[in-house]
Amino acid sequence: MRREENLSYITSKRPATCLGLVPKNRIYTDEQMRGALIFSDIDSRRQITVTGMGDFSLPPDRVKLIIIITSTKSNVNEAKTSVIRRLKYVEQTFRNFGVKESDKSVVQSIIRRDTMYEVRAELTAIFNDLQRYQQCHNQLVEKLDTPVVCVLDPIFFHSTLRLENIKRQASVQAVRNAKHTAEDIARTVGLHVSKAIHIVEENYQENEGILVSTGQPTSFQNLIDAKTITIHVTLNITFELKAKERQRKKD
Repeated sequence: MRREENLSYITSKRPATCLGLVPKNRIYTDEQMRGALIFSDIDSRRQITVTGMGDFSLPPDRVKLIIIITSTKSNVNEAKTSVIRRLKYVEQTFRNFGVKESDKSVVQSIIRRDTMYEVRAELTAIFNDLQRYQQCHNQLVEKLDTPVVCVLDPIFFHSTLRLENIKRQASVQAVRNAKHTAEDIARTVGLHVSKAIHIVEENYQENEGILVSTGQPTSFQNLIDAKTITIHVTLNITFELKAKERQRKKD
């Protein structure tokens, strides 16, 4: 923490120089004071430059379910029939749980190994409701036989719209925090904050969680935490300062 004891007031008659604002009997963090300057430019406008930070964390809002169906037989038609029967059941289950056509896909392939045919189908469905995903997942695991059918671990991710929204929120929070700091500092010298006239993004960080391997089956919550994104934005903002109404009347 940094404590400043005196007060420097810079009038609009001064030349275009920058001096650190030192408000009396107020305590600010180093981050708040970094770049906090009041000065007058060549147009005699009072200005203050402050730093604002915004932080938001966003858990994933989408989860992908992948089902792999495989049948290996000497007769290719029998292998196809085995896969198609289970494929239709999985597709019907997806519909029952409200999966849209645009949120699911199917890829089928046939591989021949000597006299054997391997028929394979991979189905993917995207859910925006974790509870629905879990219900669908559990039903498929319960009803379908292994090793013919393999239900993979969930894949969590963020929708583009939600990710862009959280980035905007972090920036808005940084602007608000910067303005609050500017208002607090300007108040000590009898001014008030007007419009922002210059904004610079000083720093932007986007970090994901870390999936820690414990040797035990990974829980849903651990998978969600590992895909949770934290956005950190730091902005340098210059605000115009105005004299208070009482001062204007006296002037």
